Amino acid sequence: MKRPPALGSLALACVLLALTGADAGAERRDHPTPRQAAAVPGVGLTTVPAAITTSMVSGIATESDPTTHEVGVESSTTEMQTSGWDEYPYLRYTVSVVPGTERTTLTWSGRSVNTNDLALHVWNESTADWGPALTAAEPATPGGPIELSADVASGSGTVEVLVIDSPRADRSFAETNATPDRAFADADTYDFALQHITDTQYISRDDPGVYSDMTQWTADNADELKIDYSMHTGDLIQSWISPGRPDTQARREFEAASESMSILEDAGIAHGVLPGNHDNIWNAAGKLVPGEHEKNHALYNEYFGPQRYRDQPYWGGSFTAEDNSAHYDLVDIAGAKFLMLFIGYNPPEKVMQWAERVLDDHPDRNVVIGTHYYLDELGEKKLMGFGDIGSSSGQQIWNRLVVPHESVFLVLSGHVDGQVAVVDENVGDTDRTVVQLLADYQYFEVDGERSTGFQRLLQFDVDGATMAVTTHSPTLDAYDVENYDIKSRYGPEDGEFVTDFTLRADVPRAVIVN
Repeated sequence: MKRPPALGSLALACVLLALTGADAGAERRDHPTPRQAAAVPGVGLTTVPAAITTSMVSGIATESDPTTHEVGVESSTTEMQTSGWDEYPYLRYTVSVVPGTERTTLTWSGRSVNTNDLALHVWNESTADWGPALTAAEPATPGGPIELSADVASGSGTVEVLVIDSPRADRSFAETNATPDRAFADADTYDFALQHITDTQYISRDDPGVYSDMTQWTADNADELKIDYSMHTGDLIQSWISPGRPDTQARREFEAASESMSILEDAGIAHGVLPGNHDNIWNAAGKLVPGEHEKNHALYNEYFGPQRYRDQPYWGGSFTAEDNSAHYDLVDIAGAKFLMLFIGYNPPEKVMQWAERVLDDHPDRNVVIGTHYYLDELGEKKLMGFGDIGSSSGQQIWNRLVVPHESVFLVLSGHVDGQVAVVDENVGDTDRTVVQLLADYQYFEVDGERSTGFQRLLQFDVDGATMAVTTHSPTLDAYDVENYDIKSRYGPEDGEFVTDFTLRADVPRAVIVN
């Protein structure tokens, strides 16, 4: 699916014009000494009564709530755009009013990117700070116009104004979607959506029409619901697990899974898959004996190997040129850069080392990790032993991929029957929040059959750093996933909820006058 790209690429040319010396950008990031630039005639801000003069500069703050008068490194331009997670673009105005004007109404008109809101501050001479925002607003549509208005004291003859794109303080997206309502979030209130499918093995074997219902629904609703990527976290099929078993049944199931996934391909929807333990031969030799890992995945790679995906525009690379059991995709969504990393079931050491290199090579991309067995039904990450083929690789992935790489903000998995959300805060030495979701409905039943077809849609408000999670079955046209759990373990809040997350790589922001 292709939609017009949102603004959000790092635009530092205007800043560099105001800087001198080699590697000025590095100086700003490493030594963000506030500095003023020559002001230019102010645009975008009107006053009632009319001002005598209005001048402006643009800049980039390194704090979302700046306190100092000269906020950051400034430039003689009339707009500013950034993409660093710790960069907050602003416009700073100096307004001279007619002497004796005690009150002035300020009105700023412009825009940002996506659904980012903008905030207006006024410098307080008595407290020597910008203080809390006098007003903030977001656009009615992504990238649409924003108007900010405030009545301020102007008896001193000068009013100094700051319009900044800082993280959204308004929590209405989270509050609106916090209570299960058997519906998706309003697409006008979020920036993009990511779909999570997993453990389709029984429908590939017994009822492949349900699988096709799932992917066809995605194709039909991608534009309306802003579905920019679909991630399948393994066990596409059921019958390729036992060494020495004939491949006849497995091929039938792979054919069915391949046909269902081709619906996404035909619709132009970026997506990826990985092998679960039912998609490859399950034995200890795959981890311990050279060449056995590749042999175990040979049939999977015949249907879902690199040759199927390498010509896609979002393709990043695979573990080897012939083995797609681990791979990554590179996608730009809502003006931000993302890396979708896929780690198959029971990864050997060489795959983990490969994954570490991929993340090391792409520090500027926000990372979603998809893997097969990560959380158990209690939300715990187990430590897989040497040569173990039946335990979770969750603790290894957490220790080696998630914690050391600040760009990782989300981990999706399946394998274990059920649904669990684990949200870890203050990960590593940072204040970042990492979300980890298990959503596996393979044993959920309708009329005694494992054919419910539930999948998840994760809807992201980037500026508010909040996602709304909705679980839905296209075949049943149902959201009440808890009513199909034969163990009766869950309530509505386990299938529909909101959670915060933290992006620490690429985050588009802008302040642009109309």
